[in-house]
Amino acid sequence: MPEAAPGPGWRDVLVIAAVVVAIVFALELASALLPPVQDAFVRFPTTIVVLVAGTIGVLSLAILRRPR
Repeated sequence: MPEAAPGPGWRDVLVIAAVVVAIVFALELASALLPPVQDAFVRFPTTIVVLVAGTIGVLSLAILRRPR
């Protein structure tokens, strides 16, 4: 029976968290500096779309990733 591949390490988790925080800060800065971007966030459910897209992305990577 083959061994299961190890899960992501702390380094991987921290890199992904840092990237997500950087994206959120960039979007916040863009919405503060550009009024049309701020209006788009008010009128469109951005948070829901980002959460759904992120979930689909993570699940598809987990499903399609080849075992080592």
